[in-house]
Amino acid sequence: MAIYAIRYNYSPDTDLIARTRPVHREYLRSLFDQGALLASGPLGSDGALLIVRADDATEALSLVDADPFNEVGVIVEREALEWTQVYGPWA
Repeated sequence: MAIYAIRYNYSPDTDLIARTRPVHREYLRSLFDQGALLASGPLGSDGALLIVRADDATEALSLVDADPFNEVGVIVEREALEWTQVYGPWA
């Protein structure tokens, strides 16, 4: 398995983001509890970065297909990039 960095770019609809954030975070917590999500957090106010374990980029993105932010249209763009960690807790 490899590590992937998934970048989300958000819609400017801050009301939709605020309304959906609690269930979005519950979903991410479930991925963390399963061991698929290693870390996540916002990138300013217009996106987020998620670090996941997956076999390939397609699997990495499929992990977050059911993210409530994705389902309601908060995420307007996303990409998964394989990341080779040299130093840190997952190296």
